[in-house]
Amino acid sequence: MAKVAISKLEPPVDEDKVYEAVKNAVDLLGGIEKFVRPGEKVLIKPNLVRPAPPPTTTDRRVIRAVALLVKEVGGKPIIGEGTAAMTLLWREEMDSDDVLFLTGMYKIAEEVGGEVVPFDKEGKFYGRIVDVPGGVVLRKANIAEIALEVDKIIPVPVMKCSMEGGGVTLCIKDLHALVDPYTDRLKFHRSDLWQKLVDIVKVVRDKIKLCVIDGIKAMEGDGPIYGDPVDMNVILAGDDPVATDAIGSLVMGFDDPLREIGPIAIAHADGLGIGDPSKIEVVGAKIEDVRKKLKKASCEILAGIFPNIVFIEGGCCRACKAWIKFTLYALKGEGVLDKEVPKRVGKLVFIAGVDPSLPEDPKELLKIGLPIVFGDCALYSTKSTIFWQLREKAVYIPGCPPFAVGNQARLIKKAMGLPITKREAWGFLPTYTH
Repeated sequence: MAKVAISKLEPPVDEDKVYEAVKNAVDLLGGIEKFVRPGEKVLIKPNLVRPAPPPTTTDRRVIRAVALLVKEVGGKPIIGEGTAAMTLLWREEMDSDDVLFLTGMYKIAEEVGGEVVPFDKEGKFYGRIVDVPGGVVLRKANIAEIALEVDKIIPVPVMKCSMEGGGVTLCIKDLHALVDPYTDRLKFHRSDLWQKLVDIVKVVRDKIKLCVIDGIKAMEGDGPIYGDPVDMNVILAGDDPVATDAIGSLVMGFDDPLREIGPIAIAHADGLGIGDPSKIEVVGAKIEDVRKKLKKASCEILAGIFPNIVFIEGGCCRACKAWIKFTLYALKGEGVLDKEVPKRVGKLVFIAGVDPSLPEDPKELLKIGLPIVFGDCALYSTKSTIFWQLREKAVYIPGCPPFAVGNQARLIKKAMGLPITKREAWGFLPTYTH
């Protein structure tokens, strides 16, 4: 039977309390020596999706605590990460080494006597193409070399709701970073994403004996980037990534992980772990004592969240909806949606999916606002109408789905006649230099 331990923290939370909470959770599973042997190389894999503080990223105190435990038992802790493709290519335009540095990982490694290994640096991904055993969507994958070389892997995600990750970003989603961000990370990112995540787990499942979830400060709503922080003050540890995610989702307020969380259901069905809570032993604090009903993420594009938009869809999958929302969040953050759109174009008219319902005369769309044809399905479906009749009066954004949020926001701003300036820093300052 899979086992998951829950350790509750009492505020105020400091570094010593975090270490004790992580140690307590691991001890409830049998102690770190059950999972790591002297001399073993252990990849500690946090969630460092961008250079930002928790809950966007894993709390450095939790990463430090896991690294210390590995070191204390004679293991060799290696903190490794491959940041988000958006961070690499479009948003901050910085590599994983930059993100590891800015989030303080080099300082932790210096403190505990460990190592930091970025999965990519200066545009190069350090990986090896391998067969995926039993792969359904991803039959071969370019996997980070360090993940293939180490003896053990400990996923250390932060507890987040997710628009595209099947509802949550926990241990399974955390391992998405193991694949090449320039190829495999961008492929199969639609309705097939959930199976792809499970296929990645298949490559390294035998190395995952311990998982730790940072639930000190969780993210509710539209994670993994644009949600809101919630104080949970909890640490979870488990001996099965699927079971750890299942109990983590219950703590977050989900009721049935096998029905509500796609990757958990698929991983359970594929025999990679236990996703049925009734078959998981929970030790330590009780779920009901730490559970909070977090606001769920949604791919739906709600006018109440985003002012001055219209969404016309055909058979639009959740992926295009999610990436339209990412683009809208970027424009909203810059003040474009509420201030510039109404006075320059009226509304932004997003058109997505197969055969969206359009007026007989596409020029009618111009009376509403600026038409934005989003994604390959819509581009193909409307090429004989919008493209030929509106031409440069509309914005065309290809992709399946379109990932380049920064570029997409700039295209829309340019079509509105707004100046394109260098993006300001995202407000995260390094606290450590090396």
